[in-house]
Amino acid sequence: MRPYLRVQNVYENRIDISDINEMNFDAVEYETFRLKFGDLLLNEGQSTKLVGRPAIYRDELPGACFQNTLVRFRPYPQVNGEFALVVFRAYMHSGRFQKEAQQTTNIAHLSAGRFARMEFPLPPLPEQIRIVERVNELSQMCDHFELNLKKAALAAAALLSTAVRDLLATELQPCGTSPIPSVPKPHKTRSSAR
Repeated sequence: MRPYLRVQNVYENRIDISDINEMNFDAVEYETFRLKFGDLLLNEGQSTKLVGRPAIYRDELPGACFQNTLVRFRPYPQVNGEFALVVFRAYMHSGRFQKEAQQTTNIAHLSAGRFARMEFPLPPLPEQIRIVERVNELSQMCDHFELNLKKAALAAAALLSTAVRDLLATELQPCGTSPIPSVPKPHKTRSSAR
């Protein structure tokens, strides 16, 4: 029995091993479906929005295989795996995978054959690395902005809650029943007239 990954384990940019199944793989099947560090896995069958959802396998589950509901992309020496992940994430979010997928009742399928026919940009390796570094910088900025927006939203909600609580805690009089405040009379001062 060997552990294997399936669609439920592959999320965008991460592998979740909290729910793992096992099955028998003979020696030939094991060589065919065995995962190696750096392999990219993409969801073959998924909702239209999530078809092609990619992640890099980083030995999260040593000795694991993959189910044929996933497409494996094994980078070769001229392809940086992190660059391939950037490309595949862009394809997922831009709708490129959806255009290539075959739609059934409610599942989109991106077969290995359709995937293999897709275009793949291939700049020189140093440029791939530079692109990955820049995407990572921009992603960190976006994460920072998102965190600040969440903090601002929490602060705004707390401020609103406090304002409503304070407003309800004051003694409000029904309209027309509150006494009119008296206006203080001006003080008379004696002036000395000579």
